[in-house]
Amino acid sequence: MRLLFLIADTGGGHRASANAVAGQLNRDFPGTYEIRIVDPFAEGSPRAIGGTADLYGPITRHVRWGWGALYHATNSRAAVAALNATLLRFVRPGIVRELTESTPDAVVSFHPLLNHPMARARRRGRPDVPMVTVITDLVDVHAAWACKDVDAVVVPSPGALDRCLRAGIPAARCHDIGLPVDVSFTQPPPSRAERTALRMRLGLAPDSFVLLICGGADGSGGIARRARAVAAAGLDMELAVVCGRNERALRALEGLHDVHGRRVTVHGFVSNMADWLRASDVVATKAGPGTIAEALCCGIPLLLTSHLPGQERGNVEWVTDIGAGRYVPGVRRLLDAAAELALPGSPRLAAMREAVRGAARPDATRRIAALVDSIARRGAGPAAEVPA
Repeated sequence: MRLLFLIADTGGGHRASANAVAGQLNRDFPGTYEIRIVDPFAEGSPRAIGGTADLYGPITRHVRWGWGALYHATNSRAAVAALNATLLRFVRPGIVRELTESTPDAVVSFHPLLNHPMARARRRGRPDVPMVTVITDLVDVHAAWACKDVDAVVVPSPGALDRCLRAGIPAARCHDIGLPVDVSFTQPPPSRAERTALRMRLGLAPDSFVLLICGGADGSGGIARRARAVAAAGLDMELAVVCGRNERALRALEGLHDVHGRRVTVHGFVSNMADWLRASDVVATKAGPGTIAEALCCGIPLLLTSHLPGQERGNVEWVTDIGAGRYVPGVRRLLDAAAELALPGSPRLAAMREAVRGAARPDATRRIAALVDSIARRGAGPAAEVPA
């Protein structure tokens, strides 16, 4: 059986979610699926359209107000209709070609701008193929996510579910499951001995309080400035920084030491992010949905340092409302919160850890894979049914 996953590389979250679901399907249904992950903007569009995805990282790092203006200007049914009639019509031919040439048994969209083009392409190419939308934002759901023509919508939170229902998606098609994350983030918490071994492997002190600073795949959120401030404050803690693809931040932090002369651990993009989260006590990061879901699954409280206007504001409110983290937009507030949580036996840290355990949804990826499997089998017909 064949599956077509549609993504766009605006940030790393959409591809990471698609890879997570694909990996789960291959583990749960070995040898059953051939999964093709396609970015229609890059692979099937004019170069001028395909290059727009490359602007996401620089804009969200350096012109956040511009991103916020663009988000709000397009966050309505009328604006989405205008996008579909203009910019997004250039990605439809590529999706039609994928539908007719690869003949998938189901199509899954992991990006808001691909839901409506996917539905229109289905009418032209394969009107019988079932479609699923997996929403990869956490709370604030852009209007482009809501497409009434899809067969199922996976929502990550009750707030996102409410927004989909208000947008007119039938309740029977909405599945409040959570955000998909890689299986590495869903493993049971390490024992004390396992955590000690993990820290030593990563170059961290076994018994120190460890603060991890990161900013998603693109390294957003002013991580270099915050890391330098924490290092200079002389707090009684270890500091680890993961810069992602932000080469400028990585260069700025080379050779960084705190005032006591201890080396600060600094890396660029890493493939073992789950290890860094599990080895840490608290993570300071921008309010990206993927990082929040991964941290919750790893049992790590959050200090949210910033958020993108529009799509990430609700993430801050949700995390702080449930007690799993705090919002620390300034360097001073970050230092105060880190110092408080690093105190031996900190009651605030214990309460945050308890809230994190209650909010985590480590079974989300498995449940999403099971939903996609059931929809694909219905689309493929009786020949694809699992033998009794």
